[in-house]
Amino acid sequence: MSDTIKLLWHSDSPVLNTGFSTISLNICNRLFELGHYDIKYLGQAIPHPQQLNMISPEKLLVGLNGIVEKEDSEKLKQILSKYQKLPSVFFSDGQSLKFDLIGQASEPYCKDIIQPWIKTWQPDIFTTLLDTFMVYPWICDMDLSPARSVFYYPSDGEPFLPGVVCENVLRKMTKSVAMSKHGQNQVLNYHKLQTDYIPHATDPQLFKPVNETEKLGYKAKWGLLNKFVVGCVARNQPRKMMDRTVKAFAKFAQDKEDVVLLLHLDPYDRATAFDITLLIKEMNISNKVLFTGVKYFQGFTYEQMNEIYNLFDVFCLLTSGEGFGIPLIEAMACEVPVVTTDYTTGYELVIEDGQCGELVKLMGTETYSRYSKDIMFNTITGSWNVERGVSDTIDGANKLNKLYFDRDLCKIYGKIGRRKVLKNYNWDVVIPKWNNLFRKMLND
Repeated sequence: MSDTIKLLWHSDSPVLNTGFSTISLNICNRLFELGHYDIKYLGQAIPHPQQLNMISPEKLLVGLNGIVEKEDSEKLKQILSKYQKLPSVFFSDGQSLKFDLIGQASEPYCKDIIQPWIKTWQPDIFTTLLDTFMVYPWICDMDLSPARSVFYYPSDGEPFLPGVVCENVLRKMTKSVAMSKHGQNQVLNYHKLQTDYIPHATDPQLFKPVNETEKLGYKAKWGLLNKFVVGCVARNQPRKMMDRTVKAFAKFAQDKEDVVLLLHLDPYDRATAFDITLLIKEMNISNKVLFTGVKYFQGFTYEQMNEIYNLFDVFCLLTSGEGFGIPLIEAMACEVPVVTTDYTTGYELVIEDGQCGELVKLMGTETYSRYSKDIMFNTITGSWNVERGVSDTIDGANKLNKLYFDRDLCKIYGKIGRRKVLKNYNWDVVIPKWNNLFRKMLND
C-alpha cells in the first residue's frame, strides 16, 4: 500500500453554512495536514459543476508578489514549504480548502458523478457524511469498488432508526461510523450491526472562554450589561422545535426583569415551520428577546461566534433530537453551562464523564429507559418514521431557574464542560481516530 491515502469525501459543500459542511471541512483539511492524504471532495448543493484546482507554492508566491509585506515573506515561505500544493481559494478568515472541491452536477447529492469519480480517480476510501435517507435507495445499487466505503451517520430520534432505510445503506458500506454513542447503540440494538464511533469535534483555541473584563466588554457592546443571558445557536427549522426554547424562557422570565433570550438564528429562515417573531409577541417577551442578525445563508466568523457564546450565561436548546449537537460542545468549550433535552445525544454530551449542565425531560415522562419502545408514547412520529422528542417547557423553565439562582453551579458546569471538550471533542483527539480507521481499513 502506498503511504499516500486517496480519499474521496462526499457531503454538503464545505462553503455552505451547515453542520455537515463544518465537520467535513475540518476533517479533510486536518487529514491533509498530516502529510499523507490526497483528497477530493464531492460537495452537494453547489449549483454548477466546478473544480477548484490546487496551485503550486511557486505560483502562489509569484501571484502574491508585491502584495505580501516583506516581514511576512519568510513566514509565508515556511507555510508554503509544508505542502506540495495549496488551494486557490482562501476564505476571509484565512482558512482555505486543502483539497480539490468537485461541485454537484445535474442531480442532488452528486448522485450522477459518484461512480464516475470512483472509477476514474480510483480512491482508496470513499466516505459519505449525510443522513442515510438522503442517499436512499440509489446508493445501495452503486458499484463503489475499488474504494473501501464509509458512511459517517447521524441519528436524531429514539428508540430506533428507520428500518430498511438505515439498515440497507449501512450494510452496503465497508464500514459505518457513528458520530454519537447514541447512534452506535441504536444500530447495534435495532439492526444488530457493529459500527465504529468517532464523535464530532471543535477547536478549543477558536472557542474558548474570555476573562471577566472581556465578557463585560462584550455585554456592554450588545447592550446586555447586568443581564442574565440565555443563549441559543440553532438553525431555525422544524426539528429544533424552537417553540420549546421560547416557551421555556417565557415561563422562566415571567418574574424577572434582568433576563434576555439571545437567539443566533434567522427568524425568516425559509426552512422555518412557524413565525417565531409572532410567537415571541404572543408570549409577551418581545422586550426580552434579541436576535444576533445571522442569516441562514450567511454565517458568522469563528471570532464572531466566540464572542456570541461568551455573551451567554447559559446555553439552552430544547431540541426534538440531535444527530450530535455541535453548538453544545462549542458552548461547553467556552465554559458555558448547557440546558438541553434529555433525548438522543443530550445524555452523553451533558451528563457522561462529568455533568456540565441540565437535561430537560420529555412531556409526560418522569424517567424512561433509553431505547425502550415505551418512549414512543411520549414522542411524535416525524418524516421517515423518526420519533421526535417533545421537551417539557415547565421543566425547562425550572432548569433555567436552577442556574439563575446558583451562579456558582454555572461556573462549575462551565469548567467541567470545557474539560470534556479538551478530552473528548477536540480535533487533536478526533483526527487521529480517523487516520487510524482509514489505515486499518486499508491494511485489513
